[in-house]
Amino acid sequence: MVGFVLVGALLGAVLLIWLRGKSDGVRMLLDGLAVLAYMGFFVVAASSVARTIWDDTVFMTQVHEVLQSPIFLASGAYLGPYGLALLVRQLMDKRS
Repeated sequence: MVGFVLVGALLGAVLLIWLRGKSDGVRMLLDGLAVLAYMGFFVVAASSVARTIWDDTVFMTQVHEVLQSPIFLASGAYLGPYGLALLVRQLMDKRS
């Protein structure tokens, strides 16, 4: 399964690199979609983690123990705004 995810991610990256080279309009569209996708993913993930912690409903299985990891929480809190800033800056740089 990990192999499929890795190959899919690599093929997707190659496809996006190819598409971005087509024109400035396509590049801007892809960057805009990336901002929307990032915001959607981050908001859903962050609100789910916060609700789970606030409601004290963390089930201590191998998968759910990550929700109580201070490293996971701090990393997500930093990478969310940081990644969004990079995506928006990239989008704005292409417009000017």
